[in-house]
Amino acid sequence: MKLVLLCSLAATAMATDLLLPLYQYPASTGGAWDPIKAALAANPSVTATIIINPNNGPGDANQGIDDPQYVAGTKALAALPNVRLIGYVHTSTDWGATRCNVPWSSITADIRKWSTWVDRGVPIGGIFIDEAPADTSNDCVNYMRNLTTFIRTDPALRFGGSNAFVVYNPGGTGPSLPAYYDLQPNLIVALETCFTVPERAGEDYDQCPRAGGYEPYDHAGPGRSIDDVLFPAAGAANAPRTAVLVHGFHDFNGAPANLSATPAVLDQLVAAVVQRRIGATFFNTAGYHTFEDGPASIGNFMGVLAAKNAA
Repeated sequence: MKLVLLCSLAATAMATDLLLPLYQYPASTGGAWDPIKAALAANPSVTATIIINPNNGPGDANQGIDDPQYVAGTKALAALPNVRLIGYVHTSTDWGATRCNVPWSSITADIRKWSTWVDRGVPIGGIFIDEAPADTSNDCVNYMRNLTTFIRTDPALRFGGSNAFVVYNPGGTGPSLPAYYDLQPNLIVALETCFTVPERAGEDYDQCPRAGGYEPYDHAGPGRSIDDVLFPAAGAANAPRTAVLVHGFHDFNGAPANLSATPAVLDQLVAAVVQRRIGATFFNTAGYHTFEDGPASIGNFMGVLAAKNAA
């Protein structure tokens, strides 16, 4: 029934899904994820793809499938009918400076390890490839093509074969981004940024660097980051296969719009994402490890997303 529901939701008119980077330790037999489970249960119309990341990948004997906290937490999430779980891997050995340089044997070994979670009763349904490329240097197109083919065709993997859900995360745009859409991933995170201005950034708290290096999200007005930054690079036609992730929804986002991080502004920004037919999104006040802080707590955000999809 779960697979039927996920297919049914995906087939309905262009709803924007949730893409949740869950890098938080589950703790207390999965109890740390209770606010997430409550928000998912309260908004069953939202299809949620949740990225599980114990330790920059599938983890080890101390933190991963052999950890009873992860087993309990992931099984509880997977029991919800609107949830798909995918596992985390990354392509860079130097924190993203050089993409596609993790050796093939290493990254495929991590993908194979994710498949063992399925054998242990955790229905991992695909792979999230972090630090993915947005240009063609380092033979990245072939690297990503081969990875995607491996995930969907290797007979030893248990992700659903051709139905395996594959997400690339370059985190931003680049000159060759359309070449990666041609490889047919389910989603590309082509815009991952922060709402708040760098001088109000919280570093580890919200993933937003005080040194800057990013344009505060929608600082020119609701929807403008998609219209002015994302679509010129990715193409509006690729919106349904694109994800937008926004961290640091606190304080304000700077000139010229100078929007404050309020529930009303969250409503406007999420509405602009849904209206542009973006495939998946996530807004959070904090970062990958804290989901209860307002105004964009997981419960508040998912309620807004469900309402905008229904509008």
